[in-house]
Amino acid sequence: MALLCRLPWLQTCRWGTAQTGRLTGCCMTTGTESYVDWTWVTSGTWMDQAHSVSPKPGMVLLSTPLSKTLLERMWHRTWPHLVADGGATVLQATAPELLPELVLGDLDSARPEVLQSYRDRGVEVRDLSHDQDTTDLEKCLNTAQKDFACKRIFVAGTFAGVQGCFDHTLGALNALCKAEVQGINAALLSDDSCCILLPKGRHCLTAPRQSCCGLVPLGGPVRVTTSGLCWDMKDAVLEWGGLVSTSNGLDEAGDGLVWVDTDGTVLWTCNNVP
Repeated sequence: MALLCRLPWLQTCRWGTAQTGRLTGCCMTTGTESYVDWTWVTSGTWMDQAHSVSPKPGMVLLSTPLSKTLLERMWHRTWPHLVADGGATVLQATAPELLPELVLGDLDSARPEVLQSYRDRGVEVRDLSHDQDTTDLEKCLNTAQKDFACKRIFVAGTFAGVQGCFDHTLGALNALCKAEVQGINAALLSDDSCCILLPKGRHCLTAPRQSCCGLVPLGGPVRVTTSGLCWDMKDAVLEWGGLVSTSNGLDEAGDGLVWVDTDGTVLWTCNNVP
């Protein structure tokens, strides 16, 4: 579960007893009820709401496009910074002044001269090409947990069907599933898309007001109850071949928070509307 923060704007909300929330280990507690707070994902990246998270989430940079604005915003809100293989080329081209703690992967994508330039500046470059059963993203998530004890991690970069490679998107979602089993709360975040894997339990999220939101089951059927959406659900069974919540949105009359109760794994998606 995630280590959570108290956000000043969150404490003033009127959802149940949320304004009396307190931290207990890895989740937020409101009275006798606990939930996982995911508002750190979009509140200080896409949205300008102030947030202070301690300890900082980790960050994994993918080898896909990301704007310098979002890259720098996320960089200063995270630690450590791990770069997945070809992400080194992206980082050098986008923000060469930023130095990660580690570049790692099977190193078949990053240009050799780029890797050497980071070595010359004191950055560790770790060759994990002996492991061909995990993706570079999985390698980064595993290392972030083992070497830096990360429990919350941003995965930064375009992930929604990059260059027509939908299998890469599915691979990223599979990496989230594996991370969740290891006790890591990871979120995929790009300039225009966000994906968060919600395990069984109660969750609090936020998204831009005009965002298009969805809840999609991964695996078997799940029973979901929501509040804060334009089309809320109560004990709805989501499953492939049945009901899947897509093209939803935030309740315009609400306070911007979305609550999700699920009895199984469900994927939360939203987009960033300029």
